[in-house]
Amino acid sequence: MMLLKSISEWIKDRPRHGWFTFTHDEVVKAFPEMTSGAMSRALTREVNKGRIMSPLRGFYVIITDEYALRGTVPQAVYLDQMMQHLERKYYVALLNAAEYHGAAHQAPMSFSVMIEPPSMRNKKTDKYHTLYFCKSHIPEAYVERRQTWTGYINISGPELTAVDLLTYQDKIGGITRAATVLAELAEKLDFSRLDELFVKCVPVTSLQRLGYLLDVVLEQQAVADSMHNLIMLAGDTLRVVPLKPGKPADGCELNARWNVAVNQEIEIDDL
Repeated sequence: MMLLKSISEWIKDRPRHGWFTFTHDEVVKAFPEMTSGAMSRALTREVNKGRIMSPLRGFYVIITDEYALRGTVPQAVYLDQMMQHLERKYYVALLNAAEYHGAAHQAPMSFSVMIEPPSMRNKKTDKYHTLYFCKSHIPEAYVERRQTWTGYINISGPELTAVDLLTYQDKIGGITRAATVLAELAEKLDFSRLDELFVKCVPVTSLQRLGYLLDVVLEQQAVADSMHNLIMLAGDTLRVVPLKPGKPADGCELNARWNVAVNQEIEIDDL
């Protein structure tokens, strides 16, 4: 077995064995005789030299050669390992999830991750920006686990992605942007393959807004019908909701099928 004399050599050796992240506890285990001060200084030197990054206290990502010029590693490379370290359920969400499903109208400027409580603080540096969104329950049945070259990553399925885009429309640039992304995502949607439990774990108001957009704005009747059937199967009552939350809807046209008060004109951006 190769004897590694320094933390720098230990870090350099890990990718050769398929390990691209490590924790502070792993360093302690590998160098049991090193003082905490010396260990801290050695890790700080590696960060300063651009060899590793630390998106989370006690968790490190190795900046391999392909990312050396960027000086940072994309979140998708290490997110799953980091969440396993934290023992947290998660999925990549919103515009980033839509991008995985081929609806990449514009490259997202940040990386959105959905988690269960407790909340996590957003992480922003000059090279990357991670946003954490909290929901009371991660519906794992509607989350896809995909293989990557460094492991795996959890991504919201297309239907969950579509609903989240409406639920968090104010976080992605508004309902028009949501509709623009949905125009590309629609071909991946099929609510007939889901069960009624899906309706129970997402806001019905978001389903109503999504249904209106699919049905009227995007003219995706088959997809809209499959979602409407699912809502009826779940036995939910559709109360009147405004298309754009927080904007007055008095006197606006009411779409009877979805019970949506159309208080916002939607113009899809050029694709």
